[in-house]
Order: sequence, then structure tokens, then C-alpha cells
Amino acid sequence: MSVKLVSQLSAMILAFGSVCFPSSVAHAQVESPDTYPSKPVRLIIPFPPGGPTDILGRLVGEILGKELNQPFIAVNVGGAGGTIGAIQAARSKPDGYTLMLGTAGTIINNPHMNKDIGYDPLKDFQAITALWSQPSVVLVRKDSQFTNLKELIAEAKRRPGALNYGSSGVGSFNHLSTEFFASLAGIKMTHIPYKGMGPAITDLIGKNLDVVFGPVTSLRSNSDRLIGLAISAPIRSSFAPDVSTAGEGGLPDFVYSSWGGLFAPAGIAPQIADKLSSVITRGSAVESVKKRYATLGVDPEFSSPGEYQARIAGEFKQGRQLIESIGLKQD
Repeated sequence: MSVKLVSQLSAMILAFGSVCFPSSVAHAQVESPDTYPSKPVRLIIPFPPGGPTDILGRLVGEILGKELNQPFIAVNVGGAGGTIGAIQAARSKPDGYTLMLGTAGTIINNPHMNKDIGYDPLKDFQAITALWSQPSVVLVRKDSQFTNLKELIAEAKRRPGALNYGSSGVGSFNHLSTEFFASLAGIKMTHIPYKGMGPAITDLIGKNLDVVFGPVTSLRSNSDRLIGLAISAPIRSSFAPDVSTAGEGGLPDFVYSSWGGLFAPAGIAPQIADKLSSVITRGSAVESVKKRYATLGVDPEFSSPGEYQARIAGEFKQGRQLIESIGLKQD
């Protein structure tokens, strides 16, 4: 999608949002944290309804609404891999009445892959809190010749480019996760992109792929046919406790997760940002909420706005280095 078309679409959607939520975008007056929020809050989810990010975003809206006694209305603004929704959020008033569910794609990866994307994730947004993370699992068939990470790396070094891996598309989390792994291990594998993780897993089971770096949910739903060689996290996952960490497999620096976080337009009052962060942390500690996160295969994690902003800056720099190293551009 061209930058011009993205800008045109975002302008149309922004106008629509102003009609639907006039009070939330009409002014940016500073409100006391004690009374905030005094009216419904718009939570932009920059993806179509029905997907995992949408489900998780709506859960976050439910938590905030329950804790703060105001509706947090989920608004799906899909298009251009999350770009349309991110542009709309970035251009909204920083009054606390427009928030965004940001992901590693919208905040870290897309801006590096698309020139003049229409927003600056470091300047146009205030990070509020991390929400969840999900590492990737190195998946192979149960009858694969590989039984651990070291064997996979050794074979890839012996035959550069001979092993292939599938992903849910160019620039996707699992594509970048695999390339990060390959750069750390000093190997080269051939990338086969698919239109979604489902077809990639199907071809892995069907012996058309050698390996897939997929979400832990793919392992849980195919445990009779797939095994995990390692997980890209510093500690073992509660969702797959039998799967070794990459560090246990000899590659300790392979720590790479997809994630979701709460963001506001830059300029939001620090007191309101702090309130939102503490409220979502408190509300997510409820046992019933923990179980819903677990059902979706993600690990909840939270942080203060300052901590999260610093983390985003670090990941943004790391993401640029990775994307530039593999020459991934979609201008």
C-alpha cells in the first residue's frame, strides 16, 4: 500500500472517528487524575476484529473499564499491517481519551520497513505499560532428524541454505525471529513465506518445511505431531515447560518475543499515564484474568510508563539493526 493511499485512508478514518467520538477528540484539556476518566475512552486496535491481538485488546479494555468505571470502547482500525490505526492514534488529542493497543509490528518493525510511514513511534506516542509477551518456539516434526537446537545449527552450518523454514509472511514476527536466530547462530536457511501461520504449520507437518519458529499455541495444538527444540526466552514457558530455552541449547542471546502494549498520543499528562499503568497492572492480577491470558498463550507483563518508554527505545534500535542486516524494505 502506497504512503499516499495510507494517508488518505487514515484521514478518512480519523474524520469518522471524530464523528463517532466527538467528545474524546474535541479538546485536550488537562483533567485531574482523580476524576479521569469522566467519559468513555476509545481504545484503538489497529487490526481487524477476530484475531488474537483483537481478542487481547478487548480483554485489556474490559479490565480498564471495570477498574475505572467507564467504558473503554474497542475500535478496530485495520489496514496496512496496523499502520492506519497507528496513524489515527498518533494524530489524536493527548487527553487520555484515545489509547492504542500497540504491537512489536506497529511500534518496532513497520516503521523500519516502510519509508515515510506517517508516524514516529518514539516521538508520537507515550508508552503506558507492557501488556503481554509471547516468545517463539523452534518447531520440528516428531520424526525430524533434529532432537535439539545444537543439531539443527550444526546441519545448517554443514549445508548453508539447504534447510528451509516457513513464516506467516515477509516481515512477520516469526520471519524476523528466525532471521535473528540465524544471525546469532551464524547460519543461513531459506525463507518460505506463507499467508498466515496455519498454512506454514500444515506444510511443516506435511514434510514440505524443515522448521518453523511459531507461537507456543501451535505446539500445544499439534503436540502429537510436533516438538519444540527451544524457546526464545530466558526462562522456560509455563505453556511448554518441557521445551528448553535457547540458552540451554547453547544460544543464550536468542531472546525474542512478540508483544502487546498500551500507548497514548504523546503529550498525555504523566499522572494519567501513571494511573492507567497501575490500574491495568492491578486489574490483571485477578485470577480469572490470568486464566484468560493463559488460554491465549501469552505471558502477562507490566511496567511503568518510564520503564516501558526506555525499553521501546532500546528495541527500536535493535529492530532497525536486524531489519537492515537482512535488507528488508517495503517502501
